[in-house]
Parts: sequence; C-alpha cells; structure tokens
Amino acid sequence: MKGLKAKRIRFKIGSVWESPALHILLAKENDVVVARCLDFTVSSHAKDEKGALKALADSIKEYVLTAVENDAIDTIFDPAHGKYWRMYNELETKQSSRSLKISIKKSLKSVSNDNLQQSTAEINYA
Repeated sequence: MKGLKAKRIRFKIGSVWESPALHILLAKENDVVVARCLDFTVSSHAKDEKGALKALADSIKEYVLTAVENDAIDTIFDPAHGKYWRMYNELETKQSSRSLKISIKKSLKSVSNDNLQQSTAEINYA
C-alpha cells in the first residue's frame, strides 16, 4: 500500500446534514485507489481518485443512515487503526510543508528584508 494524499472533506446528505471535516486517506493498493474515512473506518475503491471518493461518499451515506436507523449515533465514531492515522499524518505534513514553501517563495521572495522587518505580524484563526 502506497499513500497518495491526505484530505479533509466535508460530507453532505442533500441539504439535510453536513459533517464536520472528515479525515480521508487515499492510497494505491494493487491497481486501485482506496479512499478511507479514518473517522468512521469506512472505505471504498475505484480505478482513480475521483471514483474512489465518489464510492466513499456513497459508503459514508449508507454508514450514517444505518446508524440513524439503528439508533446507534453514539457509536458512529469508529477511528481507523493507528497505522492509517500515521500514514495520514505523514502525508498531511508533507503536503503542508510543500504548500508553505510555495507560499513563502511566491509572496515573500520579491519583498526586501527591510520591508519584511517593518511589517506587523498578525494571527488569523481559520
């Protein structure tokens, strides 16, 4: 199994319900892309990333609706095995590092050091 991407995705069931951000691990296994929701231990696969995510959305919908039908919402959070979370965290860290480097190069490289030193620093919460 080779990790491809770590994503945080919100899942919707029509206009009725939207999930908080769910942790999705995309990996290549044999000749298919596997999409795993690490919060629910639900997975699906397809030939490509788009198909795997679509199949995962259908699986999550069934998982959530089954939990509602069986009055099992209190047990719906079923985190995946630690090895998947470690893979997710490693991929997310690599992706964040790449994104940070690109952002710095794009925004700050052409600005003089004096201008940077005189600029104020702010914190914005996401």
